[in-house]
Amino acid sequence: MGFLYLVHDDCKRLIYGFERIGRERIADVLLAEHALRELSQREETLHHRVMALQKTIAIESDRLQPDKTTPVESTRAELEKTNQQLKEFQLQYARKEYALYQATSMLTSYFKELYDSLRRDPKWFMREELVQDCSDRGGCCGRECGCCAQRCEEVKNSSQRKGRGHYTTECQCCIGFRGFEFPEEDKEEIRRDFKARVELRGSGYFIKLADWSFCPLKRQKPSNPKSQWYRIFGMGSTDEKES
Repeated sequence: MGFLYLVHDDCKRLIYGFERIGRERIADVLLAEHALRELSQREETLHHRVMALQKTIAIESDRLQPDKTTPVESTRAELEKTNQQLKEFQLQYARKEYALYQATSMLTSYFKELYDSLRRDPKWFMREELVQDCSDRGGCCGRECGCCAQRCEEVKNSSQRKGRGHYTTECQCCIGFRGFEFPEEDKEEIRRDFKARVELRGSGYFIKLADWSFCPLKRQKPSNPKSQWYRIFGMGSTDEKES
């Protein structure tokens, strides 16, 4: 089972089984989650940069002659700048996390349960379709470096459990593989392109992304909020089971 457009409604609404929902509700969640994922990967990049700068300072300090301090001071200035960016990240993360909360809170109870049930599995984003999509976009899964799978383990031990997932332009591993970081104007263009494909009415990519982000994994049973009443009242009495 997956999402379908209600064509007679000019694709403004989606149908999933017997349930219906406005497509903008799903789009808002997809966009908010992508923004949080991009920011989370930016944090990873900054943390790696801080560690590299600290290591550089230690090496430069050991080699430095008493009358030559310029290289170390320059690196320390860059380290201070990067640490400041990390502090700014914490504020931005809180804002993006709340934006995702706002988007998911507007879902109906049925779709909210689908969303939450899928994300209880920290490996949900390693589903086959999203791995292939990451590879097609030039991300880590195309190189089998294991970075995306490693994020599953990080989710278990991190206070920031949201925002983990596949490749964005901020991925530290992909920046290192390319040997350069995209200029900010290129990043913004890629963001606009993603937003346009998600918001385009009748977009096939949007339907696929909605399926990958809401549909249960193949090994899971579909989540149905009504099923709790069946479990409580629909299984029959003990006498009926024994007879």
